[in-house]
Amino acid sequence: MVSFSTSMHSSFNLKSVFLGERSAICTSESPAIRVGLLRKPVQCKESRIGKRPIEVPSNVNITMEGQDVRVKGPLGELSLTLPREMKIERQESGSLRIHRALETRRAYQMHGLFR
Repeated sequence: MVSFSTSMHSSFNLKSVFLGERSAICTSESPAIRVGLLRKPVQCKESRIGKRPIEVPSNVNITMEGQDVRVKGPLGELSLTLPREMKIERQESGSLRIHRALETRRAYQMHGLFR
């Protein structure tokens, strides 16, 4: 067992005790090179589900304040806060449409989930 006292030989340091002369593992002093694949930019298509408008019945009231959406109808009331990657807009026909506010990977992933 190796003792970590200062009475050890002065030529030993912790690196040599753990990796070098004691355990016969060769170490190099050169910096590590990152090995891996080059990442290509993600190019995602618009979600088929996210593209479709949300039809709103005539007896349902919707209030939008920034990223907060409140829906009140005959069956109850719901509220939802959209993430910053999504934006919602009301169309002239009365339906709602979800759009991506940012062009990030997370925005592509969230687009179809918040329809």
